[in-house]
Amino acid sequence: MPDLDDLARRVAAQEERLGTESGLRASGDRNLADMAQTSRAQQHTIQALAITQSQHNEKLDRHEQSLTAAHGKLDQIITMLGRLLDGGNRGPSAG
Repeated sequence: MPDLDDLARRVAAQEERLGTESGLRASGDRNLADMAQTSRAQQHTIQALAITQSQHNEKLDRHEQSLTAAHGKLDQIITMLGRLLDGGNRGPSAG
């Protein structure tokens, strides 16, 4: 039969072990909470980037439409200038 001193040592060892395990669990909980917070921050960053990219795509589409319209107008001007030059060259030599 164990004596009281042996029993007291065993109880003290168990209490120490429980304290250590409790500390490890608390540390694990803090690590999980930190990871969850980091994950949420990354998710918000990704969402913000998606919104920004969408806005940039819309702006690029508008620029592309403007450039296409300007290109069409330049083509018309070049055609008109070509006609004027052709008409000017043929006019004096024909007469």
